[in-house]
Amino acid sequence: MTGRFFRSLFWGVLLASIIAWAYAGTVTAGYRETILVEDRMEGLQEEVISPGETTFLPSLAIPNRLRLHRIQLEPRFLRFPWVYQFPAGQLLGLDDSFAVQVEAHYEYSISADRIRVLFLSLPVADWSQLQPYLELRMRSFWAEKMRELAPNEAALAGLENDLNTYVRQDLRGDLNNYFRPEGIEFKRIYVERIYVPDAVRYNATLQAGQDLLNNRLERISIIDQARAKKQASQILNEVYLDRLEKMAMLLQKYPELRDYAAVDSLSDNVRVLVMPYEQYFRGQQQNVTAPPGNNRQAGTGEPPVEPFDFTTIEGNESVQSQEIPARDRSTFPGMQRSSQAAAPDGGFRDLTPP
Repeated sequence: MTGRFFRSLFWGVLLASIIAWAYAGTVTAGYRETILVEDRMEGLQEEVISPGETTFLPSLAIPNRLRLHRIQLEPRFLRFPWVYQFPAGQLLGLDDSFAVQVEAHYEYSISADRIRVLFLSLPVADWSQLQPYLELRMRSFWAEKMRELAPNEAALAGLENDLNTYVRQDLRGDLNNYFRPEGIEFKRIYVERIYVPDAVRYNATLQAGQDLLNNRLERISIIDQARAKKQASQILNEVYLDRLEKMAMLLQKYPELRDYAAVDSLSDNVRVLVMPYEQYFRGQQQNVTAPPGNNRQAGTGEPPVEPFDFTTIEGNESVQSQEIPARDRSTFPGMQRSSQAAAPDGGFRDLTPP
């Protein structure tokens, strides 16, 4: 009894596996599509699943072994706006108003017999690259045709009529001949717009071409100068920020220099000695609030520090040496009781090294 049960279970599992394998390996193409089979080990297969056809692919049971490329054969549409600029217009940098333009919608179909050739022509093995490939081929086609219809700017006068006649009569046949190796056939062409620049306006613009070139070069020069100034400003800002960062590190290391650290160059010949705020203004405030007759700083008995006379910067050879005051009024600790602490007029001397 038990043996019969296990035999039945075995055959049931085997039958279910075969059915699942057959179901997973069966591929059916739609009535408007074709399927290409790509084996990751052997490459693109010769077999093509035609529209409405059902095929069994045993390798589909192996994960990531086969890749199916489905594509709709018809109807397919391509919108391609074509813009052609003559060489002189390209040199002058003219906009599209001086270019020949043809905007149209193209309805086409793909032959199932040539589908493999078309797929191998794509830059990447993916149908998403079909439209960029067709646009590239269309640009090549229109460039060749334009060289026949208008080899130079002199043909602008009657070019619009020639283009209208060509689009309505011969364009579809020429496109089918051009795309026949890829198996593409164009059914209909819906012209949206045909534009040809005015010949008189175009020729007048060409005659003023030197002025246009000069204006363009001037704009380019202005843009380059602005970019150079921007880069120079960025470099100066980086240097200044780096300097501030080093100064901050120095003040953190020597906090006693916080009130004496402000000596900066305004130019090559002008230097400023910055007076500590607390050293000078606190003395003035105490002098204002002190009782009449008392002009000494509280606690120290020192007079308030007076502002520095900037007219004495860089020294004055004509000023005669005066006697140094008896009381040392310098605020910099290292310059107290020094013969260089005070200027001849009683102010501070600029001791910045040259």
